Amino acid sequence: MTVRGGRTFRLKDSLGMQYLARLVGAPGREIHVLDLVAAGRGGAEEASVDMGDAGELLDDEARAKYRDRLADLRDTLTEAESFGDADRAARVRAEIDFLGAELGRAVGLGGRGRRAGAAAERARSAVQRRIKNALVRITDMAPDLGSALARSVRTGNFCEYRPEIPPPAVTARPDTRKAD
Repeated sequence: MTVRGGRTFRLKDSLGMQYLARLVGAPGREIHVLDLVAAGRGGAEEASVDMGDAGELLDDEARAKYRDRLADLRDTLTEAESFGDADRAARVRAEIDFLGAELGRAVGLGGRGRRAGAAAERARSAVQRRIKNALVRITDMAPDLGSALARSVRTGNFCEYRPEIPPPAVTARPDTRKAD
């Protein structure tokens, strides 16, 4: 790889470098992580990708029990606060926060259960980690290039390379209005 100023350096090939090359080769185009992963498995867009998952994070019965427990805890919190029992109220709030976070993690839009280990989520995590590692390696060799790439590459379920567009030049114009 040759950077501005004619400096050349080499980096070991990796999936992260391949993902970056694919993104840089299609500036402004969003590419789904499953497409990046499939292309990394031999270059074929149609490569076999495991679309399975580990099932719902919480089944209907578990979600109902969590909700019932939250209702009980809210009643307990009201009681503890009315008795002025700050320690008990703090413990109840901590459990409410924990159960709320668990329900939030396990329930998606419209109350539908989220699935554990979905292929797209596994791919998103792997692609993000590999691209980050590749950017670190590039930054070690060419800090300006690594920094510019880090600002221009967006990862998520869809990844994109959007080259930085320099801000337009701003010129100051004197105020020509006359003061009254």
